[in-house]
Amino acid sequence: MKVKLIIAVITFTLLNSCNDSRKNPTTDIDVARSFIKDLLENDFKNAKEFLLDEEANNQYFELSKKEFEGKSKEVLKKYKESNIIVNELTPVNDSVSIINYSNSFNKEKKYLLKVVRQNGRWWVDLKYTFQQPPN
Repeated sequence: MKVKLIIAVITFTLLNSCNDSRKNPTTDIDVARSFIKDLLENDFKNAKEFLLDEEANNQYFELSKKEFEGKSKEVLKKYKESNIIVNELTPVNDSVSIINYSNSFNKEKKYLLKVVRQNGRWWVDLKYTFQQPPN
């Protein structure tokens, strides 16, 4: 009985720690990947946890959410099944990085995402993404 209990505790701990690393990324690229993956999976609640809380960012986020929710179920499924392709990571300085990425469903479309570090944590700043000329 003790062995089963120990196995159950270890399993729970491992699963829980995997979840924590997903929810608490600590590097610029990990925050960007988590944010992008949440968007691709249509999980806007989790994606918003990585968003720099500013009025313009919140407006851009809601705009993206509405656009994404308007897509067909087939397209949403393909996005959900797609992989993130990081084309380039450009550290601007120790607290700003720009990630050029695409996804395996729509490889030809490239996006730029800015992540900034404030108060020891990385955040997504959508203003940069939306203020870039379309490619």
